[in-house]
Amino acid sequence: MACTYSTSAQNKSPNNIFAGIKNLPPEKRVAEARELSKTYCRKMPEAEAMRNLDTLDAIARDLNDLPLECAVFDMRADYYSVNRGFNPLSTKYYQAAEQFAEDHGLALEEAIYTHRLGVYYLIYKKNIEACRYFLFAQDKFREIGYNNVPDMAGYFIQAADFYYAIGDYENVRQNLLQALTYDKSGARTKINVLNTLGLTYRNSGAVGLAMQYFNQSLALAEAKRDSVWIGITKGNIGSIYFIQKKYDKALPLIQNDYEVSLRYNQMLNAGIAMLRLVRINLEGGNLQLAGQQLATADTLLAKAREDALNYRVEFYELKARLSERLGNIAESNLFNKKYNAAKDSLERRDNVAAVERVRLQWELEKNKAQLSEIKTNAAIGAYKRNMVIVTLALLIVIGGLIFNRQRLKTKKDKEIAASEQLRLNEELKNATLELHGYTESLVQKNLVIDEIRQEMEKMHLQFTNEGDARELDNMMKAHIMTNESWDEFKKLFTKVHPAFFYRLRNAHPHLTDTDVRLMALLKLNLNNREMAGMLGITLDGVKKAKQRLRKKVGLDAGGEIEDIVDKL
Repeated sequence: MACTYSTSAQNKSPNNIFAGIKNLPPEKRVAEARELSKTYCRKMPEAEAMRNLDTLDAIARDLNDLPLECAVFDMRADYYSVNRGFNPLSTKYYQAAEQFAEDHGLALEEAIYTHRLGVYYLIYKKNIEACRYFLFAQDKFREIGYNNVPDMAGYFIQAADFYYAIGDYENVRQNLLQALTYDKSGARTKINVLNTLGLTYRNSGAVGLAMQYFNQSLALAEAKRDSVWIGITKGNIGSIYFIQKKYDKALPLIQNDYEVSLRYNQMLNAGIAMLRLVRINLEGGNLQLAGQQLATADTLLAKAREDALNYRVEFYELKARLSERLGNIAESNLFNKKYNAAKDSLERRDNVAAVERVRLQWELEKNKAQLSEIKTNAAIGAYKRNMVIVTLALLIVIGGLIFNRQRLKTKKDKEIAASEQLRLNEELKNATLELHGYTESLVQKNLVIDEIRQEMEKMHLQFTNEGDARELDNMMKAHIMTNESWDEFKKLFTKVHPAFFYRLRNAHPHLTDTDVRLMALLKLNLNNREMAGMLGITLDGVKKAKQRLRKKVGLDAGGEIEDIVDKL
């Protein structure tokens, strides 16, 4: 009769938690040891935890169990990561696990611990470092064969998490679709994957595709009666209806999302749902309820463990709008100031994030090239070793072939680089034309508005009714550069001048949002009349704004603000 063993019945005193590992079959030892380490070692003082892991290491050596011995390095790294965050000891032990696997020819373990290094760096937002390990790990998994890797779907999902963190949604989708192919764990993983695919399309603005994936995820969750995922996916479907302003459909789903998030202590998600409810009630005129919900959202955002700056911006905007609707102008002005300050902080952070995305893309391409070079060099090395036994004449021929191959590779690389440069030049040309066309369109619209204003000013005296006169004044104050058109303008502007806003914020962090808009229009060499029309101010207003800018950027009497703009 076969006999099975489990450490659950063993003595798990702090000095003997791994004693039962030696009784397990080899294929179960690492998983059981890792579970024991997570359950007990993580909570111990450092000396006690390391003493227990020393015992596990001795057991692995006695059993000549190389995968278990390798895993001990990983468990030490995990201990320090849990108790100290990102730290040199965790980094050292994670790298030691990878090196041990490589030194002992453990191909699967080498791939796993290379991947776990990537996850470690991702957890602590070291994305530049993480990308190298994810790329190399996936290449190692590919060489082993995805079907030969236990829980390969999990590794694809974690790689997708990395690409999601840096906003590379195309790579997220590729990894998630691979995860669906190799998933053997059941429906819950598929629900998660389908939901995340929906999020990538929602974040990209493709709400139709997003809704398709959310509905698939919901159908599977309902079939499995998984209440957690039912709540999550319904909340995401509610967010689509919210984006489409179908508030009657969105309201019950968002309310459910809020309640589920609160039940599972997901404070940020609950805060986001509550802000959506606030906006619905504010637009529906239910001001008292909107005020109560805003207070709740404030508390939830304060309790959130994740970064909530972008939702703070939304909170201040809604608070300012509510105060204005309630007639509390002083409070509205206060929260408008907070909104602008938080928006500026978010913009600065987004600019830094944009630069990091560029660096990450460069890093990804560099590591792909390095990976290709390593594989090429390895192939050449193996070829040379095999050719030692052949004649000198054959070696000369092979050397010639290698040289020619390298020459062709160099030529091909130059052709690829030239082609890529042409593509980039064409993209810049198209972006420049698009920005010019968009700006010219705004200028023309402003000219039309100016003509209408002039005609309306002539007609102004004909209005005796106070309400009609006020409506006329509001129309005369209209201008083209709204927040929405500014966002569209900024996207086009950034394609042509990608570093402008980043350099401007670094050089002059005290500038207001209005100052930044004026600087961007100056960069396009617009005249004062065109800028006045786009900003909705007078010609004198533009001149005064430029004078204030001169002082803010520290120009002397002979300096020109245009010179500052040209250097950015």
